[in-house]
Amino acid sequence: MNKLTHRIMVIDDHPIIHDGLKTLLASESDLEISSTASSADEALKKLCSESTDIAIVDLSLGGTDGTYLIQQIRKLYPDLKILVYTMSEEKLFAERTAAAGAHGYVMKTSPPNTLKLAIRKVCSGELFFSEDMIDRIRKKLKGYSETPHTLLDTLSNREMDIFQLIGEGLDTALISERLSISRNTVDTHRINIKNKLELPNGKAVERLAYEVIQQGRMPN
Repeated sequence: MNKLTHRIMVIDDHPIIHDGLKTLLASESDLEISSTASSADEALKKLCSESTDIAIVDLSLGGTDGTYLIQQIRKLYPDLKILVYTMSEEKLFAERTAAAGAHGYVMKTSPPNTLKLAIRKVCSGELFFSEDMIDRIRKKLKGYSETPHTLLDTLSNREMDIFQLIGEGLDTALISERLSISRNTVDTHRINIKNKLELPNGKAVERLAYEVIQQGRMPN
């Protein structure tokens, strides 16, 4: 193996992502997927015994919060680079993942070359986020952002997952299926979201979620 090859672990609960990334990077001499994991537990076990330069982490890992996994990896392996690769909206989750210890964030809807660039940038010691996120992250690190930017920042990661899916037009049944949780749990989260966002009813939550997810309009 070329001494400059970056060894990559892909942590994602969808085997199609493992296979797709192996195909995508097969012709890249400096990038090699040396390991894959489908759960947080499997990833942590493999990291104990395998040499890895960068972990590509999905935020949705079955019942595990990907942000918590990032925190664990950073605690146990502080030199390991971490790149988030997910369907979750950057504007909702990037700042949280950066605070947990991630070095970059790429949406799965991005062009393939964006992921390749992100891997190389992160491996070289750079951060890979949008310019807006980089600015927010720097301000937070300097202590300029001790309070939430908006009420959205008060939502938990799971609540943010559900908020995003509401914005994508999914109803309770589909959200339950997508996240592998019960409908009652989804309903409870929806009530908590409504209360935290100080909205009068579920329709107002749906309207705000649509504006944020579909139109990119963040609340003040």
